[in-house]
Amino acid sequence: MVDLVVGHLKRNHLGSILPEIDSVDAVRNARVATGLKADILDLVWRHAGPETLLSIGQSIREVEYDPIWHAAVRSADPALLFDKWQRFEVFGHSQNRVEIEQIDEKQAAFRRYTVDGGTPAAPENLLICGLIIALLEEIGCLGLRCEMPLDNGAKHCIRQDGRFALPHDPGRLATTSWTIGWRSQSLHLTKAASATELPDIAFSPSCAMSNRVLVGSVLRALSLDVARQWKIDELARQAGLSARSLQRRLRESSQSFSRLVRLVRVHEACRLLTNTSAPITAIRFCAGFSDSAHFSRDFRATIGMTPTEYRKVYNLPANSVPH
Repeated sequence: MVDLVVGHLKRNHLGSILPEIDSVDAVRNARVATGLKADILDLVWRHAGPETLLSIGQSIREVEYDPIWHAAVRSADPALLFDKWQRFEVFGHSQNRVEIEQIDEKQAAFRRYTVDGGTPAAPENLLICGLIIALLEEIGCLGLRCEMPLDNGAKHCIRQDGRFALPHDPGRLATTSWTIGWRSQSLHLTKAASATELPDIAFSPSCAMSNRVLVGSVLRALSLDVARQWKIDELARQAGLSARSLQRRLRESSQSFSRLVRLVRVHEACRLLTNTSAPITAIRFCAGFSDSAHFSRDFRATIGMTPTEYRKVYNLPANSVPH
């Protein structure tokens, strides 16, 4: 997050605001002191203005490859994006979090809070609001409109038609809550996984070609969004089958839904362990594992060594990134 802020300021010739702050890679350096984050955002508020804080999220398209942002923008719809956001806050032990209530398919309400009962600062609230707006737009939400209340209870539209607009006195914004609506969502296309990027599956000679093709399509679907918490009925709908029919045809191929999910997750973990310097905890999240024990157990059972051992053997130079 800090790297995103500093990078945005430098790209927009505002780096002089932070003369003693170096760019921080929030993935490689998993934790940045809360006080440092607050100081940086306070400087941005005072010297560049609150609209700059809202705009920082728009730089998500310009940052270097980051597995966390990459996982976020692969979400097929807002509900999946919101689920990842909230899971990542728990995963990262965030003290300041967002409560998200999806009102319907085209609208959601957001409320910022702290786990100790305090109130998050306005600069951070605007940063998070702008980032969520950017991610929603990145996954194809069209006609997006964001409203934030003022201190008198009236609502002010801070984002519409691709532009931010703050009140004359931004200090009147009650930044701890806001609503976002969108007119529609365009078809969100992600790069299809090629055959060389999918886990290898050994089929028995008796396995029908139609079932081999089905297994391949399942692997490709899972690979498009590895961080998603997949359910078999969701996957079956994509395949045009009932959950029971999908399970039956996978059994005929000597496969199962859980095994294919595990293979894709371990395959993605291997890719990130080999080609990035992201910490293993971040890789675990991006590969869709719910906890460290589950990750270590499945990885060792599939690969024959721990994630740490695998990285020592196969990791490429730190500046190498996935294609």
